[in-house]
Amino acid sequence: MRIWTACTDDPDRSAWAADHFDDWYAALAAGESHGRADPALWQPGERRAQFEHGTVDERIHLLLARGADGTPLGAAEVWLPVHDNLHLALVDVAVDPGHRRGGVGTALLRAGLDVAEAAGRTRVRSTTERPAGVAAGGWPGSAAAAAWGFTVGQAAARRQLQLPVPEGLLERLERAAAPHATGYALRSWSGPVPEADVEELARLASRMSTDAPQGELSTTPEVWDAARVRRGEELRAAQGRRWWTALAQAPDGAPAGYTVLVNSRHEPQRLLQHDTLVVREHRGHRLGLLLKVACLRAALRDVPGARRVTTWNAVANTPMIAVNEAMGFRCDEVVEELEAPLAAVRAALARRTAP
Repeated sequence: MRIWTACTDDPDRSAWAADHFDDWYAALAAGESHGRADPALWQPGERRAQFEHGTVDERIHLLLARGADGTPLGAAEVWLPVHDNLHLALVDVAVDPGHRRGGVGTALLRAGLDVAEAAGRTRVRSTTERPAGVAAGGWPGSAAAAAWGFTVGQAAARRQLQLPVPEGLLERLERAAAPHATGYALRSWSGPVPEADVEELARLASRMSTDAPQGELSTTPEVWDAARVRRGEELRAAQGRRWWTALAQAPDGAPAGYTVLVNSRHEPQRLLQHDTLVVREHRGHRLGLLLKVACLRAALRDVPGARRVTTWNAVANTPMIAVNEAMGFRCDEVVEELEAPLAAVRAALARRTAP
């Protein structure tokens, strides 16, 4: 077995992509899709554009394991934040179901740890997703993560809203919420943030890392500015994505919350819920619900053929879960955000491979 790797910083990454990307994505998708009815993966055109365009918030290393005959066996990715959380590496490993239990996942994880350690990272985070109702011990990804020394830092869940929503539901929700938000103003738009709002959106994005639940994860406050917002917009456009934003402003004009929906031309029937945040000092006014309804209306005006909205929430975020369930979202997957010291994962791998 040999592992082929490249990084979004590599000047020749397009050549690597020509030789390996399709097999990397196929191995990743096979491993992450197995046993899941609707895995909600980024589509290959989005991932390839991200890799070849280059990223703005992290360096991403792609790793592909091939057998001696060149057969793709498994894939991994290592995300290294570059603006903040410089102690952290996000490492995800996927093995084609036909090649499991042969050491492929262990080899990919070890190679991912090498990348993280070379970048000076001391903690490793990973994620598993499994159908609701399947116990962790019965899911290969969860069992492997536990054996590799990871522990759950935050439990989350995925919920999906089937579209169209029942007639009149959004109107009833808005009418019930509006009296609680007297004095607040909501606006929504499609595409890039208006220049007058970009600094406010940057401040709100920073607060996602301090005001949203983080569980036991070792997250440090993220650093956002207008330039980072704009670079992220450029990447979305390169990936073939459209997006809609709703912004709430307090009576004094201060930003109170926002939400973002994204749609890809590579998967036009799905809307992905990205950030939703109401800052602490403005909670209790039903702004989360009003923002999500306003943003959904804006998106559906442009993509009336969308058939579902997919969102993820920490299980501790009960207010946002209540909003989602009132709108009709239903849980279909369990998500584990796992973390461990890099040294502890290395030690666990050494124990598993010791004679």
